[in-house]
Amino acid sequence: MKKWQGDLMISVIIPFHPDLGPRDKAFNWIREYYEIYFPSAEKIIARSKAPFNKSKAINEAAKNAKGSIIVIADADIIINPRLLRKAIKMLDSYPWIIPYNDVLDLTRVSTNRVLQTNPSWPLLANLEFQKRKTKNVMPVGGLNILKRECFEAAGGFDERFQGWGGEDDAFAAAMNTFCGHYKRVDQSIYHLWHPRSKPSDNRNYHTNFELALRYCNAQGNKSEMRKIIQERGKS
Repeated sequence: MKKWQGDLMISVIIPFHPDLGPRDKAFNWIREYYEIYFPSAEKIIARSKAPFNKSKAINEAAKNAKGSIIVIADADIIINPRLLRKAIKMLDSYPWIIPYNDVLDLTRVSTNRVLQTNPSWPLLANLEFQKRKTKNVMPVGGLNILKRECFEAAGGFDERFQGWGGEDDAFAAAMNTFCGHYKRVDQSIYHLWHPRSKPSDNRNYHTNFELALRYCNAQGNKSEMRKIIQERGKS
């Protein structure tokens, strides 16, 4: 891989849907963070028409991205920039990277403290957070690092997912099947507080869940995974 400084190989895709509130404030901070610490990388804000479709937004952004390396970064996630650079270089040895194993959920008060500062690392001292409980199921979204060729081999994200939920798990299953299993890095990321949506708030939750389950069950079976992917776009 070419050295980092001046490297134009990297496209950072940030999916975002405004709420005119906490999510907007978090997004503005995160966007500036990437401008400061990754000035040479291409930054693309992934949007879609209402109702927001995260999968469609990411697919459109990836289609327009110029980089051979794609970083998909949620607009509420903060990571040590030095460790992110290190994780990107790991693509020399692994097909794709999930650069964390712990999610530290900042409290509302601590999130406000962070957002009142200019984006910088390290973060403020004495921030309050709660380590997210995973119930033996590790999250796979939030921050992904991958080669463009792998994104395309996995078919990108499935745009049948509506609202939110399930698309990250489905994408991970397809990536693992067609590109090889991800490498997870032993480090933490911070999650900025914002009002959480509940499954009951998404009328498509159960449909999304069933579709994600099909992807997970097909993981490792290229033939079955291809069948699911080929259903896309069919009524």
